Amino acid sequence: MKKSDVKKLLDREFKLRLGKGVKKAKYNWIKPFGDLYIRFGYGIVDSDNSFPSSFYYSIGSLLFSNTMNHIIKSKKLNIQEDKYIAAIGTGQITLFDEGRYPVLEYDIYTEQDAQKMVDEVSDYILNTILPPWEANPTVEYLEKQVNSEVKDSPNFSGLILSKIVDGSDYELIKNTLVNYSNDWSEFDKNDLIQVIEFLDNHSSEELRLLGGL
Repeated sequence: MKKSDVKKLLDREFKLRLGKGVKKAKYNWIKPFGDLYIRFGYGIVDSDNSFPSSFYYSIGSLLFSNTMNHIIKSKKLNIQEDKYIAAIGTGQITLFDEGRYPVLEYDIYTEQDAQKMVDEVSDYILNTILPPWEANPTVEYLEKQVNSEVKDSPNFSGLILSKIVDGSDYELIKNTLVNYSNDWSEFDKNDLIQVIEFLDNHSSEELRLLGGL
């Protein structure tokens, strides 16, 4: 098999298994539900006669993405614009390391190997990942999950979501990120300053209008 053959097979079968409402983005798929969407994709490595592959997914909302893109443009942030920005997500290798997925990666040699990946990954996405989100398909639930732990990384989704939902933890998240940013690059520090300035000068209602809802 060639890498293009493996990709074609995976694309076709994942679209079938992930079901109605799935649409192909440039490099992955988007499945909307309620105010949210799941973004799903995979990576393939061409390793001589085999193709090690693993999947990743993220959850987001158009309200968050639209708001984030507006901030990126107006503040000229060092962040790539995207219609479907991830608010929270992870990949197969991390899931394996955390004991949440039984396979580190799929080493594909044959069509049967590729189909095995499609079947097992689709079952995991549809039966383990999606149910709690589909039961709570709101920006408020997304904000709660994202901010269950404020991580030391230049990711501003939790801060922006907290402001969008008018969360009581907005100031705490902001101060925590400011403290973390002491060890960040100057580019990331500047992005945080610009995001905070924008959010502090807009109300939750204004952000929802900017986000299109």
